Amino acid sequence: MSSVQRVEELLSELGLLDKVTRVADNVWTLPKGSALVQIVAAQEFVVATAKLVDEIPRKEKDREKFFRMLLEENVQLLGAFFTLEQNESVRINQVLPTDWLQAKELAFILGNVAHKADEWDDKLRAMLK
Repeated sequence: MSSVQRVEELLSELGLLDKVTRVADNVWTLPKGSALVQIVAAQEFVVATAKLVDEIPRKEKDREKFFRMLLEENVQLLGAFFTLEQNESVRINQVLPTDWLQAKELAFILGNVAHKADEWDDKLRAMLK
């Protein structure tokens, strides 16, 4: 069974198939508050991810403080982590190997990323004003 088929099967098992929107062959979106979580199925892993902000602070001093805060907060994310993308957007991600994927694990990473993204997108936007 492919990772895409496995994710769809688990989304159905979790009762989420009618709550997600398929946006590509291997990508689904799930809204949570002010966040939009993406589920990406690759051959060897599944990622729950959400964009938090489109930009980072411009002043060097503010950037250092911003990145330090994100790194320190990574400890509280229950296996999820912040990333800085090439376009300077900030995302939160959580990854599981496809071989390990069961309904409980998928539910956990989706719930964890959704909850943290909904919390952090507002915090980071407020910081960047």
